[in-house]
Amino acid sequence: MSKKISRVDHSKMKSGRLPVKHDPRTFKLSTYLRGKHLTDTPTEWNWGGKVKSNKWGMMRNNVLDICTCAAAGHFIMLWTSNTGKLIEPRVISIIETYSAITGFDSKTGKNDTGAYLIDVLKYWRKYFIGGHRIFAFAQLENKNRELLKQAIYLFGGCYAGLALPTSAKTQLIWSVPKEGTKGNGAPGSWTDHCVLIIGYNQDGLRIITWGAEKVMTWDFWEAYCEESYAVFSDDFLKKSKNPAGINLKGLRRDIEALKKER
Repeated sequence: MSKKISRVDHSKMKSGRLPVKHDPRTFKLSTYLRGKHLTDTPTEWNWGGKVKSNKWGMMRNNVLDICTCAAAGHFIMLWTSNTGKLIEPRVISIIETYSAITGFDSKTGKNDTGAYLIDVLKYWRKYFIGGHRIFAFAQLENKNRELLKQAIYLFGGCYAGLALPTSAKTQLIWSVPKEGTKGNGAPGSWTDHCVLIIGYNQDGLRIITWGAEKVMTWDFWEAYCEESYAVFSDDFLKKSKNPAGINLKGLRRDIEALKKER
């Protein structure tokens, strides 16, 4: 008798990531981590252990194309839970952020268009989301596993945009299907989505999406991740060391210098 494979059904969920929007002024994470700031990463890491699995919340991404802003809310939860007391942003603040960026009208439902990741990050750098603001962000190189580990370990997660295949609708663990990246496995054949990556091990990555933790394989990430960003926040970098024990004073000073140059 064949073993029954557990499945989920995400097919009715909303997403909301618009295609990659390029800005040549965007900082590159590889620039920050070259040389003296480069550090060996553990073989596995997970920042999500201090948030109970039922606490993440949908943040309305089950009914609105608000994934880019929901991931920001999840980021706030992740950072604060590891540096002090867990703060759960009010859903209304996530919706207000979405409205400010896209023109979404919460009364009529008009302009539920989704958003560009980089537009959300630029907004977050200037304005507060639920009382929290970032001071910079940096783009990762696609398919660079070591750089992604660095981003997760040093900065408390990674903000990532995926071109999800149809096969991902019912996969318990997101992985490249047997037919590869064609047919139901073709990038973007289902939807474009934003997730928060909170951890990794040798087998894959742990993410937050639609209010729950999920796992995707490294191969899945390489096949379907179109953009990813390290996000620098005082919630996580407010001390001389981050919760992983990494000294970040020099890195913070360099980031501030680069901001002034821009």
